[in-house]
Amino acid sequence: MITIKNGYVLFLLLCIGLVSQAHLLHGLSCCSKSKTITYYLYIADFANSFIQIPTSNVSGDSTTIASSYLAGRAPIYNANSIQAGTCSASFLNMQTADGIFTDISNYLAADNGLIVTWFTPTTLINLELDSIINSMVTECIVKVTTKIGASPFFGKTFDLVVSSDSEKIYFKFSRLPKSACC
Repeated sequence: MITIKNGYVLFLLLCIGLVSQAHLLHGLSCCSKSKTITYYLYIADFANSFIQIPTSNVSGDSTTIASSYLAGRAPIYNANSIQAGTCSASFLNMQTADGIFTDISNYLAADNGLIVTWFTPTTLINLELDSIINSMVTECIVKVTTKIGASPFFGKTFDLVVSSDSEKIYFKFSRLPKSACC
């Protein structure tokens, strides 16, 4: 027989269970909404920060004709032109008889908790700095898998389009609906 006291305890347990699962309900509703966030960096800031890491062939019979390894970082700005975080990238460039190949490791950390990494393999026309920097242009799907402090983006998936003009590199994040990312 359920008494008022037992009924009250049962009611409290049900409420605690519902509250402990509320984050799942919130995740369903926020993942279905499309949201776009755009950042940019100045190419000049990025280029001015570059460092070169020495490279050399390991084997005397290497097929690599030339190589370079560069890394740089620059502040990113939001749509209101307010500094909003940092982007860094490293570029491993290798020239063989078949062409110039570049592996780019990218990292973007925004102050609002949006932290992503992605890789961009590409080919280049030459090893000039502007050619290397503009090779960051890509489109990929990224998932926020790093959480430092509070982050409303942790676990969310985005379509990321990286584009450029003569002065800036743009990062446009479009939230993918749950059905497209899960």
